[in-house]
Amino acid sequence: MRLLVLLVLLAGCPAPARPTLQTGTLVPSPGEPRIKWTRVESPADVPAEPPAAGTYRIHLIDVGTGLSILVQGADFSLLYDAGTNDREEKPRRILAYLARALGASGDDLCGEPGPKRPLDDLVLSHPHFDHASAMDLVIHCYDVHDFYDSGRVSEAKFYRALVDALALSPATRYHTAASVPDDHTQAGAHVAAWARFSEGDVVPLGAGARFTILHAEPKAVKDINENSVVIAVELGGIRLLLVGDAPSGSRQDPSYPAGEVEQFLIDHHAAEIRADILQVGHHGSKTSSRRAFLDAVHPRLALVSSGPKVYGHTVLPDREIIEELGKIGAKVLRTDERDGNCPLRGRIGGDDGPGGCDTYIITIGKAGK
Repeated sequence: MRLLVLLVLLAGCPAPARPTLQTGTLVPSPGEPRIKWTRVESPADVPAEPPAAGTYRIHLIDVGTGLSILVQGADFSLLYDAGTNDREEKPRRILAYLARALGASGDDLCGEPGPKRPLDDLVLSHPHFDHASAMDLVIHCYDVHDFYDSGRVSEAKFYRALVDALALSPATRYHTAASVPDDHTQAGAHVAAWARFSEGDVVPLGAGARFTILHAEPKAVKDINENSVVIAVELGGIRLLLVGDAPSGSRQDPSYPAGEVEQFLIDHHAAEIRADILQVGHHGSKTSSRRAFLDAVHPRLALVSSGPKVYGHTVLPDREIIEELGKIGAKVLRTDERDGNCPLRGRIGGDDGPGGCDTYIITIGKAGK
């Protein structure tokens, strides 16, 4: 009986975090770029200047329970999602990190005020709080050139605040997969500059970099996760796949057949989803990352952004997903490794809250360097 109870308890527990080395490198094949990761232990570990020409940075920002990934080149910046579901975190962690990586920008609402700085591309995967809670302030604080979302409207306050921020930023072009309304009104706010995008569109970022839109569903489907905007980012010969919370269906073992968005991507974009680096879907939940999908992507590096908030009876990531990533040979970087006992002091964004302890910077460098 005791054994049975123990097994039931373990079934609801997240996969245990095995501390990752502070730095690591994926051994490149001849002529391909090098991929190196570093865990941020202090604010000084975040470079204040853009990467050199021909190199790129991916910042897996530890926002607690949520997702925010910053991609930089010498001549561009892209932010994919900006949200957290932890009350202690609010938007401050994301804004503090952007101030370090891109420079302080905006007024007193932005934490560290400074001259308005550019953020070239901002992508909202889907309108869930843990992906979008800081979006309105990012738009307020930075000179966002282009904003992308599926066009799925949410009645939630955070989404209305986001659209209100867009309405107050007339220089920001709002890209959507939905039809542009004649009156340019979204969620009750008038947005000046609109453009419609389609699956398969290629968006240039900077020298040697671009992203391709692989999925965006504007319809009001039952599961908002199915609205996730999925993009494949090309960075000098390395591909990063950003999937948001793109699902395969209900919570199942990874051996279960793929479905929903993951099966769509396999069916329609098999070549494009093959990637060196994968942002693991839905924070490592068993609703995503079916074996068939992971085999199709076959990443060498897997990024899991998760935190301590309990969803139902589950804290993500699920053990089965982490084990499945190991089976395909992917190196896993997780933002929840030290949530229970963070040894750092002076974390970017403050020392209260679970975030800021396990942020990673992945550097893509020239061959042989």
